[in-house]
Amino acid sequence: MPFVVFELFEHPAHGTVAFAFSTPRKLVEALGEAQPWVAASIGPMAEGVAEQGLTVLLDPRVTPGEPNWRPEDLAAYAREVRR
Repeated sequence: MPFVVFELFEHPAHGTVAFAFSTPRKLVEALGEAQPWVAASIGPMAEGVAEQGLTVLLDPRVTPGEPNWRPEDLAAYAREVRR
């Protein structure tokens, strides 16, 4: 059965959140090019994280810094989930 894993982030105003982006371009602008992603409806995502007491931020502004993912991380993750 397919599944989706949500990466969680600490946000200064909202605590622990999941990010969602309305376009791949906005995702890349915020978090960099090496990002695992899936196209999905925000409704089920919001419902899923709400069960854990979390919220979803749509198209958040992200302070530039170290990327969470590098191309080699993404390749390793892809190999792992294919097992």
